[in-house]
This record gives sequence, C-alpha cells and structure tokens, in this order.
Amino acid sequence: MIDTAVVVCPRTDAPEANLLGMRVAGLPLLVRTLLTARQAGIERFLVVASAPQQRWLRPQLDGEARLEGRVRWLEPSEALAAPADSLLLLPSVLLDSAALRSWLARVGHNGSLATPEPGAGPTAVPAWYLPACLEAARGGESGLARYLTQVLDDGRLSRVPWAGASWQSIRSPQEVPGIERQMIAAFRSFEDGPIVDRFVNRSLSAHLSRWLVASRVTPNQITLASLLTGLLGAWILHVDGLPASLVGLMLYQLSMVLDHVDGEVARLKFQFSRLGKWLDNIGDHAVNLAVVGSLTWRVAVDGTIGHMAMLGLAAAIGVTGSFLIVFWWSLAGQRPEARRTGPARLAARLLSTLANRDGFCLALWATVLPGHAAWFLWALALGANTYWLTWFLVYGLPPRVSQR
Repeated sequence: MIDTAVVVCPRTDAPEANLLGMRVAGLPLLVRTLLTARQAGIERFLVVASAPQQRWLRPQLDGEARLEGRVRWLEPSEALAAPADSLLLLPSVLLDSAALRSWLARVGHNGSLATPEPGAGPTAVPAWYLPACLEAARGGESGLARYLTQVLDDGRLSRVPWAGASWQSIRSPQEVPGIERQMIAAFRSFEDGPIVDRFVNRSLSAHLSRWLVASRVTPNQITLASLLTGLLGAWILHVDGLPASLVGLMLYQLSMVLDHVDGEVARLKFQFSRLGKWLDNIGDHAVNLAVVGSLTWRVAVDGTIGHMAMLGLAAAIGVTGSFLIVFWWSLAGQRPEARRTGPARLAARLLSTLANRDGFCLALWATVLPGHAAWFLWALALGANTYWLTWFLVYGLPPRVSQR
C-alpha cells in the first residue's frame, strides 16, 4: 500500500488559499489532513507550500507528537523525489480515514494514475506524473479537477471506486458548522440505543462536543467527568423522595451524555486509544454498579435488609455479567452474528441490538421517579442475568484468534 503522501497547499490566487489557517473540529485543516492520512496508514509526508505559507503553517505542527519526524517541507520550485506511487492530497478536502485506508488498499502499487473520480479527491500518483499533478494542484481543487479530467479523456487515468464515507470539500468558513455536525453524526454506532441514545444523549452530546473540541480538554478528562457525575448521581439516588430522585436521575443522564462526548471528541481530534476505551467502559460499569448499590441501600428497611441485599447482589451480578460478555466481544472486534445465517443470525442480531443502555436508562427513570426502586432491582436481577446467560450459552466467548 502507498505509504507516502504529498500535501499540496494552493497558490495564493486560488480560492482555497484563504482556508489554510481555518480550524475544523478543533484542528487546523493541514493538521487534520495529515492526521487523517496517518490514521489511514501513511508513514511519511511531503508538504508543498511557498516560503510565506510555510512560515505561518509550520507552527501549526508544533507539539504534534503524532507527526514528529514524518513531515518534510518543500517549496514548489524544489525538485521532489517520490517513491513509485504517492498519495496526492489537498488540505481543503476532508477525508474519512477508514474509507481512505480501504481505498489505498485497493489501489496498491499499480504504477498508474488513479483516483475515485476526476475531482479534488485523493489521487494515487506515479513519480513521472507528479510534477504535472503538483502544478495542477497548486491551482486548487478546480485546477486538479481540470487536469484529471484531461488525462481521463486521454485514457491515462484509472478509476478506483471509493467506498464508505465520502470526502467533503470546504469552500468557505460558513460551511464549517454544518460539516462539523455531519462529522459528529457519522460517529453514531450500532451500539447506540434507538430511543434514549438517539433522541437525547446524541442530540445533547453533539452540541457539547462541538464546544469542547475547540478547547484543550482531553477525551480522558471528559471520561473522568462522566464518571464523577454518574457517581454523584448514584449517591443522591439513595435518598428517598421525588426531588432527590429527579436530581440523581438528571446527573446520571448527564453522565451518559458525557460518555458520548468523550468518544466524539476523541475521534474528532484523533486522540482515541485502547486505554481510553478501557477507561470509558470500566467507568460506565462503575456508575451502573453504584446505581445498583445506592438503590439497594434506599429500599432496604428493617426486617428486609437481608432480602434486599440479595436482590441487589443478583442485580449487580446481572449488570456485571452483561458488561463482561459484551465488552469481551467488543475487544475481539466481532459481533455474534458475524458467522451465522438464518434464525441464528437473527437471534444474534437481536442480542447485539439489546447490548445498549437504553433498557437500563428507561427502566431506571420509569421505576425510581415514581418511587418504585425495588422494581428496578428486580428487573435487573431477572432481565440482565437472563441476557448474559443466554448470550454465553448460545454464543460463548469470541474465538481466541480474534483477540487483539
């Protein structure tokens, strides 16, 4: 696969030249372009920019450890030595890293000029085409599109289909808010619940993420805030009465919203990590266990303490069993329906669909707010244990070969 990218900054007379200093989702356009390509598997970068452009673009990369030692700056007049194939990119074109990686794998090193379509998208360029492509790209998106259309008409351009999220061209600062909203919406997962996650948590998290992504707050700090907010809400839930219940539930809901925010900010700023995934999931589970413990304390009264403690323990086992089985499959990068067909596949898809917190959240609000916290514990003790036992008995653990 191609491992070198040439990022071309347009001439000052090109419309896109005024966009180079603009930030999208907390990152300058040039930095976002480089990190996207890095995430797609690109190891080395050649940034072509005039001397004046370099003077104010170079500081954008200061302190960016993920690109340290990987970027070489060149002026347009300098001779450019490139490998057999390189990836040509324009900073004004936003790409999805997964889609770009997939496209690069299909292109390979075929030695031909290749692009998804004659436009401003990614272009695989052999060494002998590079000077002409660079000159065209210096004219911005329109200049590159005209050149690629010409070579396509001459039969010198191969078209490699693009799959996944399409690229997005930025032409003015006014487009940025809409593009940021689209980027965040694309992060929605099959693991999201169809009701609470979709209509409440994701709606609120989108606004918070757009605000926090422009700050220096890290995803792990947001994860910690989610944990502390959830634990505080759980602690308040041990107090009987409508006011305490409402405050505790609202804090728990805010914790769920922040749980989405940390993932959205991590992806927007390319700060996701395996450690962050562990912290996120373990923090969620800790909050859920705290809710169970707090409600067990709340409903325990003289003469029934032993019975309520057993009920709370059964609920905690159900929550923990469901968390462990789902998280284990998640770490393995598999879903239970992956290698199944027919009714077994439908059953596995149903189990995957239920592996979200909508049920937990809806049951919590529906029982605690009207003062029936014991009903919530019974629902967990019966439902959660049935869920993880069914999953384990039918599908077991993910194959060891898929562990990462």
